[in-house]
Amino acid sequence: MFLFVLTAVSSGCGPGSNEPPTVSVRGTVTLGGKPLEGANVYYFSEQYSSAGKTDAAGVYELTKGALPGENTVYISKISVPEGALAGPDGGVDEGQLMAMAGDPALARSKSGPKEIVPVKYSDPSKTELTITVPEPGTEAANFALEAK
Repeated sequence: MFLFVLTAVSSGCGPGSNEPPTVSVRGTVTLGGKPLEGANVYYFSEQYSSAGKTDAAGVYELTKGALPGENTVYISKISVPEGALAGPDGGVDEGQLMAMAGDPALARSKSGPKEIVPVKYSDPSKTELTITVPEPGTEAANFALEAK
């Protein structure tokens, strides 16, 4: 399921496609009471998926909006140890970091990337997060995540 969601989010369907009408969604993500900077926020339903990224204040906006109604949400932030080869110049992209963070051997190592958001929010098959998006959209799609 994770690969389906990741593929759907990154597929880049453009205007004029057969995508359903969406509404604007914006909100804030906190972890342990503090803004969660640099986290990826994913919304998905059976018909549609979209994503956004949080800024320094934990604020995100879905790039393609969301379908009104019930949506499942998962939020992920990969922590990369200082000196690790990451980013466009290091040869490791975000998808590879996410895969590496899920590798049990790397998760136990001190040098590998780690998912810092608890599994109950970051795993698309286990997430406890849902939201009912209203017809006009929302600017209050906030998620206060517990650190444990």
